[in-house]
Amino acid sequence: MKKLNHKRRSPRGNGGRLLLRLVVLLPFLLEGSALGQEPPVVQLKDFTQMEVKSGGFTLPSETRIHIHALGGGSDDMVNDDDGDMYAYGWIINAVTRERVWKMDQDNTSSRRDDRMFDGDIVLPAGSYETYFTAYAFVSRSSFGKLKVNIDRRKDISGNDTWKLTLKRWGFLSWLDGFFGEDIAKEWKQRVKEWGIDVSIADGSTSTTTFNPPKEFPNMLFQAVKLGEREYIKQGFTLKKEMPIRIYALGEASSEEEMADYGWIINATTHKRVWEMQRTHLRPAGGASKNVKFDNTVSFPAGEFILYYTTDDSHSFVDWNAAPPDDPFNYGISLIATTESDKPAFKLSTPKEDRNVIAQIVRVGNDEMRNTAFTLKKETQVHVYAIGERSLSNRQMADYGWIINARTREKVWTMDADKSEHAGGAQKNRMVDEVIALPKGTYIVYFQTDDSHAYNDWNSPPPLDAEHYGITLTGEGEDFTMNNVEKNVQEREPGIIAQIIKVGDDAKEVRTFTLDKPTHVRVYAIGEGQNREMYDYGWIENAATRNIVWEMTYEMTFHAGGGRKNRMVNTTILLDKGEYKLHYVSDDSHSYNNWNTDPPDDPTMWGITLYREEP
Repeated sequence: MKKLNHKRRSPRGNGGRLLLRLVVLLPFLLEGSALGQEPPVVQLKDFTQMEVKSGGFTLPSETRIHIHALGGGSDDMVNDDDGDMYAYGWIINAVTRERVWKMDQDNTSSRRDDRMFDGDIVLPAGSYETYFTAYAFVSRSSFGKLKVNIDRRKDISGNDTWKLTLKRWGFLSWLDGFFGEDIAKEWKQRVKEWGIDVSIADGSTSTTTFNPPKEFPNMLFQAVKLGEREYIKQGFTLKKEMPIRIYALGEASSEEEMADYGWIINATTHKRVWEMQRTHLRPAGGASKNVKFDNTVSFPAGEFILYYTTDDSHSFVDWNAAPPDDPFNYGISLIATTESDKPAFKLSTPKEDRNVIAQIVRVGNDEMRNTAFTLKKETQVHVYAIGERSLSNRQMADYGWIINARTREKVWTMDADKSEHAGGAQKNRMVDEVIALPKGTYIVYFQTDDSHAYNDWNSPPPLDAEHYGITLTGEGEDFTMNNVEKNVQEREPGIIAQIIKVGDDAKEVRTFTLDKPTHVRVYAIGEGQNREMYDYGWIENAATRNIVWEMTYEMTFHAGGGRKNRMVNTTILLDKGEYKLHYVSDDSHSYNNWNTDPPDDPTMWGITLYREEP
């Protein structure tokens, strides 16, 4: 009989790799039958086409269950914000939505980057949901290690259309194309092997199954499984004061900013009555940027509008980091605390651009637009403005403001500190508020800089791009458009002489005559810095040629916009006689040719004299 040679060989080449994988997978491939376990009540496997799978089960009494799971993780990921596993399973309580078990580095054994859990846990009576995700992949090479986000919406066949998102370990992006096909093959092999089985440990307990997520009782409204660049706007009315449980999952982009989040406003006052603020949120599981709000909020009777927005990444359609523990409820849910409260809640359609007093929208780059309106009585005005905040100095780059046409004083401006994220890029900002304007004539302005505006975005646009600009609408039960005059021509009574909208290199003169001593209000805007004026005006006695008043730097104050915009608004007494009004400008920064931000009252660049009653 021939003696067999039992020399050990190192597992090299494809055959060695296959042998190594069989050793790793053998306990998992044997499954429950070989281990004496019952058939699984939940089995989730093959994540080639789906990033997250789930299965639900109900236990009639306290039960020991057996979990057998194979996933992926790397020791190098322990300090990764995404978590220490990139393919793993977990279980949540279907009622409380809280996690009761999860695969991690500590409770799994490893062979290279595959990690296995094979053990029992005891769960009280109740309903549970099992989840498994394979959102990413870690591949090794002689160059190091790279982490890849797997976006299943793209071609995963390994050809040129498959895009890999590379993270950490300092791996150069040019290696994406070089190793993309090899990574795809390795991933396609391993992703079919990952998964989880949940079975009853002793087989004595009967269970029922269901499809997660388990529905909340007394549901009022729900917008979940939200993808990228979603914009939810839903009105609702409450016939009485009532508490509402708000269950909302979202993404925090920083300690201050939110990327995916919701808020609710009072439809009458446009004040926010609830929002997903970082101070009110807690971790939602998975990546550290996943956050959750789960609490009861009391609302008075009235009309409300719910908003929810998402940015261009990390959502139900593709998690670019570890998903939250309750991924199928990503979004927002409104839930009544008792069934008897449900009839008091009704969905409604938000009013769209009704009672428009003035509107400047779809504003493009390098634009300054304005329109005037007259209010015949004091009016509650809803201001809805969307613009751009500069990321360098947190000041507004595209914004609107309102001035009183008679006094030329600014009565409202789009303040960066009072703005909210408008969706899309973080620099997209919006203001949504109600202000009171007295009877009078007003001018509303909106200006943009040379980048990122309507139809020419250099970053993701705001969600309500069609309203990029400013819209004013009337509010209140007693409001009527009969008290509004739209698109009025500015009628400024009492003008004695005027030189406005002055351009570069100007030398303009107007002659006027006073038939008696007169109080004259001088309103002038020009350019000055370093205690010297460059665009300015003066008044000359036509007979004596003496200068009776001149715009000096010391008498001016900031006119809004760039610091060199200067203005004066003062009253002087002129004797009876003939006068000449002068205005000069240099070769830069003038009306419609600004080299920095224009003043708040740009059309009045120049000088105006008003007759003032003593």
